[in-house]
Amino acid sequence: MKELLLITAICFWGVFSAQAEDKKIEHDIVIGTLHGQLRYATEVFAVKPGSRVSVTLNNTDEMIHNWLLAKGGNEELARIADGALKLGADGMTKSFIPQDDAIIASIGLVQPGKKGATVFTAPKKTGDYPYVCTFPGHFLTMRGVMKVSENPAKAVVEAKRIVAENTTPRNGILEVGDEPRVVRVHIQGVDSGRSIAVGLPGGVNYLFDAETLMVRFGWVGQFLNVGPDRKGRGGGTCRVLGDKFEVGSQEFPLRIGNPDKKPKVRFRGYSRLGNPAFLYEVDGAKVSQTVTGRLGAKALTYGFRVEKAMGDVYLLLKSDGLSVSSTAGKWSPKKGILQVPKKQAGEFFVSLERN
Repeated sequence: MKELLLITAICFWGVFSAQAEDKKIEHDIVIGTLHGQLRYATEVFAVKPGSRVSVTLNNTDEMIHNWLLAKGGNEELARIADGALKLGADGMTKSFIPQDDAIIASIGLVQPGKKGATVFTAPKKTGDYPYVCTFPGHFLTMRGVMKVSENPAKAVVEAKRIVAENTTPRNGILEVGDEPRVVRVHIQGVDSGRSIAVGLPGGVNYLFDAETLMVRFGWVGQFLNVGPDRKGRGGGTCRVLGDKFEVGSQEFPLRIGNPDKKPKVRFRGYSRLGNPAFLYEVDGAKVSQTVTGRLGAKALTYGFRVEKAMGDVYLLLKSDGLSVSSTAGKWSPKKGILQVPKKQAGEFFVSLERN
């Protein structure tokens, strides 16, 4: 009887040991965040096919972030990002992670100074698997790739050798590489001397007017033809490339307390780190505004951080042909006004899409 028990125990231990071995973590990855840049500190890592992987998101930034790993390419990522935005008011409780068959693994919203983690089995098929932050406004710049390779170390070395696309104008064409590009320009047909063109990775671009504190329009495709400004004595107007779309722009669209009153404003410049942030004041409230887009769509997402607002915050938009959704407040398409209660105005995101 003792021999039978001993044999049973040995068999059980063997099964337990095999299960424990199966669950052994082969790759322990820690991904940090770059402060104020809307970038992951680690934008590429590599694992073996079918291996057990642990990923920890260490959020050292001052903003909330998540982490989502997917299979596929730009089409799948665009669909996932769109799904995250469509969660609307449920976005925070669902960590802005939609239901999608392309999702392999995810880490929910991680607060500033905190960590989140997940464990998953890597795909058996070698190749590149993208990861992104799907918190509104972070999608286009906060991304990276997990490479599945039989030789992970070599795969990472090769990936780091890949450089951004050439950003030197060729035949007057200014291109965008792997990071956002910000250029002060005079644009053909735009009556402003303080226009700032921004090109985002993935072919989404927009023009911000520092005089009226509004996004004039967006466009998808190539960035700018700066030839007229670079030839001869310069000073010529530049031309946007690609397919332009309107975003319901109005002068001084952000209002505090009263949507009908033209505000007192002051432009305070912009940050070039990561995704550009435009800084300005509206009736004493300090505002930081970011803009991102959505691959394959004539759409922009505005991210607003408002400090010291003395009342509700209003965003004015010409709503004709425009679909609008927000993570806070109430949108009235008839009035063309989004009203965000003062207590919700600390940080909110507004998605605009041309119908």
